[in-house]
Amino acid sequence: MPQYDVAALSDIPEATPHAAQAGERTILLIRRGGDVTALTHECPHLGLPLSKGALDGDRVICAFHHACFDTATGRQMQPPGHGDLQRFDVEIRDGRVLVDLPDDAPAHVVPDHTRQKIDTRRVVLIGAGAAAEACALRLREAGFEGAVEMISPEERAPYDRTMLSKGVLARGTDPASLTTTDADGLAARDITPIKGTVAAVEPGRVTLADGTIRPYDALLVAPGGAPNRPDLPGGDLPGVHLLRSAASAAGLSAAADAAKRAVLIGGGFIGMEAALSLTKRGLDVTLIVQEDLPLSKVVGERVARAILAEHKAAGVDIRTGASVEAFTGEGHVAAVRLKDGTEIETDLVLLAIGVTPVTGDIAGLAAGEDGGVAVGPDLGVPGLDSVFVAGDCARAPTPFGPARIEHWRVARQHGIRAADAMMDHLGIARPEPAEVEPDIPFFWTALARQYRYLGHAEGWDDVLFDGDPAEGPFLARYVKDGRVMAAVTAGKDHDLARLHHQMIAAGGPVPA
Repeated sequence: MPQYDVAALSDIPEATPHAAQAGERTILLIRRGGDVTALTHECPHLGLPLSKGALDGDRVICAFHHACFDTATGRQMQPPGHGDLQRFDVEIRDGRVLVDLPDDAPAHVVPDHTRQKIDTRRVVLIGAGAAAEACALRLREAGFEGAVEMISPEERAPYDRTMLSKGVLARGTDPASLTTTDADGLAARDITPIKGTVAAVEPGRVTLADGTIRPYDALLVAPGGAPNRPDLPGGDLPGVHLLRSAASAAGLSAAADAAKRAVLIGGGFIGMEAALSLTKRGLDVTLIVQEDLPLSKVVGERVARAILAEHKAAGVDIRTGASVEAFTGEGHVAAVRLKDGTEIETDLVLLAIGVTPVTGDIAGLAAGEDGGVAVGPDLGVPGLDSVFVAGDCARAPTPFGPARIEHWRVARQHGIRAADAMMDHLGIARPEPAEVEPDIPFFWTALARQYRYLGHAEGWDDVLFDGDPAEGPFLARYVKDGRVMAAVTAGKDHDLARLHHQMIAAGGPVPA
């Protein structure tokens, strides 16, 4: 086995992620006194360097998308991505660090999912998105031997939806490349995909729209949300697009290839991302936003003003405080008419005005005003035995209060937590540590800069700034009753990862 002299012990900083070269491969070194641990350098999510992350005790947090790993074992503790870090043998000799690195060593270790088929019980998953996929993988990793069925109207394997408004629209990326667990991966884990739409959920069984009945011993409801379409004249014209699935993104991307102008409706993160993406494709983009300052309710006025200025500098024509009256055109959308009478000519329209959880269409589930289903800490539905809800559809307890959070990483956290609860519900022992860390919400958005958001704040008394959002890198902390409820950064990713460590240790908000 090849052994590489990678560094002098004295050159490795104490308790800090450190990159070193071992032949043609970069590895991650963690030093604690005279001991050194060597691990995979690349995060399994997108292959980004863990040496940029933050270390606290044995936990390292990727600075980019906040996957968490136990450096003592290599085990992945929090999504995104799927796979433990590989550990390599280390020898300290004469003050030098020597690492054994097999030529064929994989970067990441995926637990064995081989099913022995000795359990006749069945888990049914409604949906094939982030929550359902994470739940299915976790069940197999934890040793569930029963059947796992994944029901979805989409006839394709799970994929990374976060890239639809980024890579697909900005660069024309093939949506097929976004698959996170392909058909072979599902088959290897004996996870059965079923194409269909759910009509009703009853105790012990799910009924599909075609009348098929699927019995279950545990059920996860995670169908995601459906994009909102306003009831406006011309809203059904060809050329008026929604963005939610790989197919819709591919259609929109193809339309963009033939277009010169685009009008986008909605000032949320999807609308803001898509506006920049289509601008990068060379289109003249107009963004229609009802609010005077988009995103200000999420990130505050100062950060929102910086984002607005960045979009305008990139060439996006933003009409704030505006509302759409109608879409016009003969056989295809040709213009958008605003309520003030302004008409904006266009070749395509993208509606990005939020989503509605589809649980409202499933009989047997009681949804609230926002379409979300209230669940307990284990994602279980009160009053419905062995039924769990996750992702966009779940109004779930968080360390920051109950919330319905529409983001991919949170959905994966939900899926993992629901799988653990199912194992407990079914009386199946699972190899887990005694203490489970709190799920701290985190999301990211690719705008003119990479913005990352940690925690959850629906209101705040004050915002504390380190740096100026209008000038360069910054970190903003949102404070309520003397506690930091959330933070957002562009450019101070390491500082945000350190705050994430603090929130994990505190179990939620930390003192300001």
